[in-house]
Amino acid sequence: MIKKRAFPYLILIIAILFFIVLLMFKNFFYGGNVSMDDVKRLGVQQELIPISNDSTLFTYGGIMIEGEKSNLRARNMEGTILWTIKLKGNVSSIIGCGKDIVVNINNRSIATISKSGEVLWQYELAVPASNILSSDSGLLMIQYKEDAYNSFEIFSIKGVRNCKAAIGSAHVISFDGITGKSYTVSLLDASSSKVVTKIATYNNKGEILWANNFEDMLVSKIKYNNKGDLVAISESSIKKFRSDGKLVKNVDFSNPLLKVSAGNDIIVSIVKNTGFYDVFIHDYNLKQIGSAAVKTKPDGIFAGKNYFLLYDKDNLTLSGRQGKMLAVYESNIDINSTYINNDSDIYIISNRKLQRLTFQK
Repeated sequence: MIKKRAFPYLILIIAILFFIVLLMFKNFFYGGNVSMDDVKRLGVQQELIPISNDSTLFTYGGIMIEGEKSNLRARNMEGTILWTIKLKGNVSSIIGCGKDIVVNINNRSIATISKSGEVLWQYELAVPASNILSSDSGLLMIQYKEDAYNSFEIFSIKGVRNCKAAIGSAHVISFDGITGKSYTVSLLDASSSKVVTKIATYNNKGEILWANNFEDMLVSKIKYNNKGDLVAISESSIKKFRSDGKLVKNVDFSNPLLKVSAGNDIIVSIVKNTGFYDVFIHDYNLKQIGSAAVKTKPDGIFAGKNYFLLYDKDNLTLSGRQGKMLAVYESNIDINSTYINNDSDIYIISNRKLQRLTFQK
């Protein structure tokens, strides 16, 4: 039986142990020794709304591009109009392509435009495009679906055709390339009853340099980094290939990848675990350089150079490449997407509003 005099000490010991366990639990869920006193609270520094309620919007690098009928304009966060362009036809969609943009006009032609507002290239589509894709390296792919076969063309942002190839009944899911050297695509074979993905690398003549087939695997993302390393991301693995197509590294995950973001320096993945979600950070050698865990499922990720963002409609967290949480933001309007610019400015797109947050290192 415990003596009455010892009982208060027992309670104290239990309280201390509980406190230690609580600290360990909190550190586990924030990817390291994190004190909430060290986590910064971010606030909105600037915000920008579109001029028109019915315009097509695209934002990048702290600039809002707004397409309204045949008019295209760009404004900075101060609301200053940087440039305007009158196009021959109405804007259907806008996508980013490296540091520039691609405008789809009436689904019949495209125009590529630099960040400074210079029209770099205009292209009339002889055959309607079944899909238009772009890469962070400034390459543009136009895919066509014809009666006999499907095909694609890969252009530079200035309209130089780098590659053209027929792909039978397959469809391009993702692509990337090194201009003047090689271009890699992940293809979904629509003729098979199984899920069959082909990863193929082409040269400038449209000739296949190497190809690998994978059954029961969907490769949703192909990515070259600045050093020319190629990774392919599926629903449960990340694979690294050599320039001759040899698989040199493979990382398998015990559960499906829910979200993945591949920047130029790091790859951030989210996997569901029991009662929480694991966050893994890899470099392009597929070496794990960090990890963390979160209690609720993020809606999205953005992988920058030294930091990455996790966000849902109400909250955003900024973390370092090892997984340590550095800053948080609670939004009073839904967060639709977000990105980091210049490794310090965080931009949030919320219900057609662009907001800038600044993280002081």
